[in-house]
Amino acid sequence: MQKLESYMPIDLRTSGIDQYFERILALEKRVFESQHAEMEKIARQMAQTIATDGRIFIFGTGHSHMMMEEGFFRAGGLACVVPIFYSALMLHEYPGLSSFLERTSGMAQRLLEPYNARLGETIFIYSNSGVNALPVEMALHAREKGLKVVAMCSVEYAKTAPLSSLGKRLFEVVDFTLDNGGVPGDALVPVEGTDWKVAASSTVINALLWNCLLTETIYLLKEMAVDLPLFASLNMSGAAQHNEAILAKWSKINPHLK
Repeated sequence: MQKLESYMPIDLRTSGIDQYFERILALEKRVFESQHAEMEKIARQMAQTIATDGRIFIFGTGHSHMMMEEGFFRAGGLACVVPIFYSALMLHEYPGLSSFLERTSGMAQRLLEPYNARLGETIFIYSNSGVNALPVEMALHAREKGLKVVAMCSVEYAKTAPLSSLGKRLFEVVDFTLDNGGVPGDALVPVEGTDWKVAASSTVINALLWNCLLTETIYLLKEMAVDLPLFASLNMSGAAQHNEAILAKWSKINPHLK
């Protein structure tokens, strides 16, 4: 994937608002075009998982945990999505501990084990740097369990970040990789007169890729004549009854819906 600067010349004279908007638009287009074929493959895997009453797990640490919430229990989302929640890995309790734990090996098996994941199910693992020990270990353990593993990371970042004691990058140990095209460090816009940049790209791009996958998966399930495990907003007429029917099935195998 070509670097963002080759698509968009740097001109720091424009406003900060314009800088981020133009850069994120350019990055969205670049990622969409370069990852389209891989998204098609992943959507087929997701559809196959759902068609066999399987679950789609999502795991992320630090700010990547937001993608677990993006995928879980929301309007237009899938009832089969199972986030692997562990509050100490998020940021609302103790961010310093979260940063420490995502770099600590030995936790992945204990985090995944209670979900009784089975052969043929799918897991998304979000790690922007793609090198921290826990996400990499989660990928390795999930593959041992027979899950299909999807990485969402910045490949460029992963190639420059220092490796953990596992000696592996996330994209090296998975079945599918979606490259969010982020620059090392994630922040996108240079700040003149400093060595630093401002405004991360990963959350915007990861959400874009997820919702592209979500839509394609639903289209595929429709073609397969599979019941759609699709939540509707409770503020829409008839949604409560619709969601009750979805929950009647999926709450039996998605522990976070009980």
